[in-house]
This record gives sequence, structure tokens and C-alpha cells, in this order.
Amino acid sequence: MRDPSSPDGSDATDPAIFILDCDNTLFDNDSLKSDLNARLEALLGTSLLQQFWSIYEEVRVVTGSVDFPLTCERFRRYLPDERVIEPLLSIIMQYPFADRLYPESAATLEHLKKIALPAIVSDGDTIYQPVKIRESGLAAAVDWRVLVFIHKEDHLEDIFARWPAPFYVMVDDKQRILADTKARFPERFVTVHVRQGHYGLASLHLNPPPDLTIDSIGDLRGYLIRDFKCYLSGE
Repeated sequence: MRDPSSPDGSDATDPAIFILDCDNTLFDNDSLKSDLNARLEALLGTSLLQQFWSIYEEVRVVTGSVDFPLTCERFRRYLPDERVIEPLLSIIMQYPFADRLYPESAATLEHLKKIALPAIVSDGDTIYQPVKIRESGLAAAVDWRVLVFIHKEDHLEDIFARWPAPFYVMVDDKQRILADTKARFPERFVTVHVRQGHYGLASLHLNPPPDLTIDSIGDLRGYLIRDFKCYLSGE
């Protein structure tokens, strides 16, 4: 951490916290899903694959989150051979997650460590999503500052309690989450929209809009902490 008097405006004793999403922010989840689809089709065939993704969507609607373990549990009864469940789970849970990090994610996190404290707060289930974050190397890269919620925007007070800070920078591909967060705590959050993945590239006009919009996660390396402070309400 830089000295508090450094020209970037960082404060080593009371640093800001960067709240970074995982999927399609640091991790190329669209690419992961495409590769999973190919691997699962090779194992299951076209018909069973369609059934698998149908259950996946049903689970997502019911739980409000992607949940691969629950999807596999519900899909199991459709398998003609029970032995297929083991390679199915292996494809999903033992995937080489590190291969799907965006190329600039590691360097970006190193930059953020110099000006603030980066943390990952991700939407997802409590089994698969933590495995993905851990095995991709992201958890270690943020010194294990990781939280996973079904809907992170419902747990902002939990974030404040876990990591007290003078202010927070939320970095996410989903504009809806950024708008909800900024509307509730304009004096505590600066919001950064990352235009990556299918959500990030969607054309939405939400109020309030993101404070900053970047085309890739690596663009954050061009910012110092003083560049974010001006977006806080009351500054």
C-alpha cells in the first residue's frame, strides 16, 4: 500500500475497498459456459444436453441464481446410466477455471492493491461459485477477501460490516446492480460498469447511470484512487 501522502491520494491506514464481481468482470463466464456446453454434449448427447440446460434455467428462476450442484441433482433422474453422474460432476466442478480468467485480471488486481483493497463479492450458489473463485486463483489474488450471495445488492450492510472503509468502488458487468447500489448509498459507493459479457454489452438506460464505464477490466489500471472520489455524493 502506498504512503497516505502519495500523489495518488491513497490512504494506507484507511484504504478504500474495491468490490469486484467475478463472472464476466474478472472471469470470462460466457466463454466458460460455451466450453462447458461442448464438453457436456460430448458426454450426454444432444437430447440429454437440452434437458440439462432446461433444468439449469428452471433452477435459476426458482432460486434466483445459477446453481450447478442443484441442477445436477435434479437432472440425475433423467440419466439412463447412473454412472454418468460422476464424469458430469467432474466436468463442472473440476473444470480448469484458471484458463478462463480475463488476460488482464491478475495485473489489474495487483494495481488495485497498490491504491486500495480489492475484494470479490459475487452472486451465486454456496458450493460451485466459491469453488470457481478459489480454483481460478482469484481468491488468493485478493488475499481471500471473498463473499458470495444470491443477490449481493441485498447485502450491502454485510459488506460494510465485513470491510469498513471510507468509501467503496463497485465494479460489475450488470448495470442493474450498480444502479440499485448507487441509488441506496450515493455517498458511499462509486460504480464502475465493465462492458464485458452479454450483460455488460446490453444496451440499458438505468437511473442512476454508472459513474464510470470501461470496456475491459484492464482499463482500471489507468485510474488512481483520486479519480474515483469525485463521484461520491457530497464530494
